[in-house]
Parts: sequence; structure tokens; C-alpha cells
Amino acid sequence: MAQTVDGAKFAVMLTFDLDAESAFLANDPENAHRVGVLSQGQYGPKVGVYRLIELLQRKGLPATLYVPGWCAEKYPDAVRAAAGAGWEIAHHGYHHIPPASQTRAEEAEAIVKGIAAIEKVAGRPPVGYRSPSWDFSANTLELLSQNGFLYSSNMMDNDAPYLHPVSSSAGRIVELPIQWILDDAPFFMFSRPALRPISALSNAYEHWSEEFEGLYAERERGKIFVLTMHPFISGRPSRVRLLEKLIDFIRQRPNVAFYTCEDVARHFQAKAAKEGN
Repeated sequence: MAQTVDGAKFAVMLTFDLDAESAFLANDPENAHRVGVLSQGQYGPKVGVYRLIELLQRKGLPATLYVPGWCAEKYPDAVRAAAGAGWEIAHHGYHHIPPASQTRAEEAEAIVKGIAAIEKVAGRPPVGYRSPSWDFSANTLELLSQNGFLYSSNMMDNDAPYLHPVSSSAGRIVELPIQWILDDAPFFMFSRPALRPISALSNAYEHWSEEFEGLYAERERGKIFVLTMHPFISGRPSRVRLLEKLIDFIRQRPNVAFYTCEDVARHFQAKAAKEGN
């Protein structure tokens, strides 16, 4: 895919996983009794996401918000604020439980409940799916097909979009690949008992900007840039400043544009169908 959307030769997607405290509860159910632990995740829907929305509104940029259905139900105002700012609202499970640890019935229920919760809050069903912890099961693709999903953003086997071997009512399911190097958690996630140093902002900026430059250099091969952030991590003031610095850096390059994941997936799917793929 030499061109992505609207004639731009390189697509950048800013994506945010609004996990709130659901990830902490999935990691250890005993965290339900640890108010301080849960408060870490609660910062995302209470404070961080609004700071990020303000930044992207000021920059005139879209984004995609992946939210567990449980979080959409608990924090509807945060999800509505993102939707009202023009962000795509996509699926991130129901609880933040990796599908590979669920039975097929449990995973199927989580997908259906997540769709219903997001549609109720955002006003439309999600078309994109990001698995909790990027952890597919053997059943995930089949369940995405059955529930009419357009795209997945979970795999690390490429850095260009591709088609999965299954279709849904929306057509062939598109994969928008991701990578841990383009995630804020490896740099900034800090929680007990596995304590690790928090990286300097410059460390993340160097990784992200250099990865952008490398992918941009291969843009004629259809590469894309998908940055994954978490409002409870990247919604801190210093990290919002980091994101703004990265956005300004990216905008210095010609033929670059920012899109929602849905926009890129629809364009890629249509182009692939036209080419007979």
C-alpha cells in the first residue's frame, strides 16, 4: 500500500488504552481492597484523558480510544468526552482480562458485553478491537468475525497493515500492527511489587522519534506508525508535553497525516479489495 488515506504517504495513529483500574483488578483480584493501587488507574479517566483531549483538540488531531466495556460503564463521561472530541471509540475487552486466559464462552461474553457498553456510551458500536495485553486466544479472530469487526490492532509480525484470513460482515478483517517499543508502559509503568526505574522523557522520545524516522523512510512500502499510550500514564503533565513535542517533530515531515485507526483500516480494506486481495 504505497498510499494510505487522502493521498498521504504515511499514516500516524495516536491510540490510547483507557484501562482505568480494570488492569490492576485483572492482574490481582486482591487489588480490589487496595485503594491506593486502584487510584493509579483511576487517574486516567478522572484527569489524564481530559488533558490529552485538550492537547489533541488544540492540535486539531484525531485519535482512537480503546476502552474495556466495564470502564465505559463506570466512566461514561470520560468516554463521551473523547467521542465528542471526534475520537474513535474502540473495543478493549470487557474487563481487562487477556483472552488467552479465558474460555471461549468467557471471551465471547466479554466481546458482546463490551460492544453493548461502548455503543450505549459512544452512540455507535465499535469496529476496532485491541485485546487486553495484546493477548489473542485461538478463538479471538473467529469471534471478531462473528461480531462484525473491521480491524484488529494487536499483532507484532509486521509494521504495515495486512488482511487476516477471516472476514466479517464488514469485509476482510484488517490488522494494524503494534509494537512494545511504541508503547508508553515499558518506559513509564511503575507498580509494586515489580518496581523498576521510570525512564527519562528523553529516553521515550528518542525511541519514538527514531522509530518514526525509520518507518517514515520505508513509507513507500506501506509502513504505518501506531503509538499506544495509557491516559493514567501519558496523561501526566510532563508526558503530555512529551507527546506534543513528538507531534511537532512528526509534523515537520512532508506527506504525513494523523488518522483514526478506523480511517486507515477502511482505506486499506477498500484498496486491497480493489486490487483483488
